[in-house]
Amino acid sequence: MSLLVVRDIHKSFGGNRVLRGVSLELEEGGVLGVVGPNGSGKTTLLNIISGVVRQDGGRIIFDGRDISSLRPSIRAKLGIGRTFQITRLFGNLTVLENVLIPLHYGSPLSPSREVARELIEMVGLSHKIGDRAGSLSLAQRKRLELARALALKPKLLLLDEVFAGLNPEAVREIAQLLDRLRRERGIALLLVEHVLKALFSLTDRVIVLSEGRVIFAGKREDMVEDREVIKAYLGERYERKKGS
Repeated sequence: MSLLVVRDIHKSFGGNRVLRGVSLELEEGGVLGVVGPNGSGKTTLLNIISGVVRQDGGRIIFDGRDISSLRPSIRAKLGIGRTFQITRLFGNLTVLENVLIPLHYGSPLSPSREVARELIEMVGLSHKIGDRAGSLSLAQRKRLELARALALKPKLLLLDEVFAGLNPEAVREIAQLLDRLRRERGIALLLVEHVLKALFSLTDRVIVLSEGRVIFAGKREDMVEDREVIKAYLGERYERKKGS
C-alpha cells in the first residue's frame, strides 16, 4: 500500500519553473532516493511535501488522505517528519530540551522526559544529553535533528542531505541508524542525497530530477546506465571511469 503519493507537482518562483510535473510513490516502510544536480528542485519537492511551500498544481496523498492544502503543523501531526540540510536546532538549549519541545507539542500529557531520553539514546547521544546543541559536532547535530523528528512518531521521514559533510565513519553509522528505524519502527524514508554510496546502502530505488522534471525512476543499476542521467547528473567522468 502506498503511504505517500505525489502527483503532477508544479512549482514556480517568479518566472523560474522549479518543478515540472513531478510524481512519485512510496510504500509503507519503504525507502526512496531523490537525486539530481544542484538546482534541480529536490529540496523544493521536500518543502512541498512537508507543507513549508505550497505547490502551484498537483496533489499530495498521505496515508490515504489528500493533504495538498494542509498546514505543515497538521502534516507533522499526521506523521510526516523532516530534517534539513542545514540543521535547525535551538543552539542555546540542551540536547534534552531540544527533544522535549516537539514532544510537548505532539502530546502535552505524555511522559515527555522519559520518552526524550529514549529517543536520545536511540540516536546515540546519551553521553551528550546535558550539552548545549550549539556545542555538538555536525554528525551529532544531525543525530539530534533525527531525534527531534522522531518525537512526533512519524510514519514518513523526509531527509534532506543527511549525509552531507560527514566523514565515512559517521556516514556509515547514520545509515545504519536509518536502516534500523525503517526495520524496527516501519518508518518510510524519502532521502534527497548526493552521497550515492550511503543512499544505495539503504535502497536501490531512485528518482532523478533535472531542471525540475523526473528524467529517471527505477532501480539504481538501471540509473547508472541511463544516458540522460549520465549526461545530466553523473557526468562524463563517470562514463569514462565505467568504460575503463
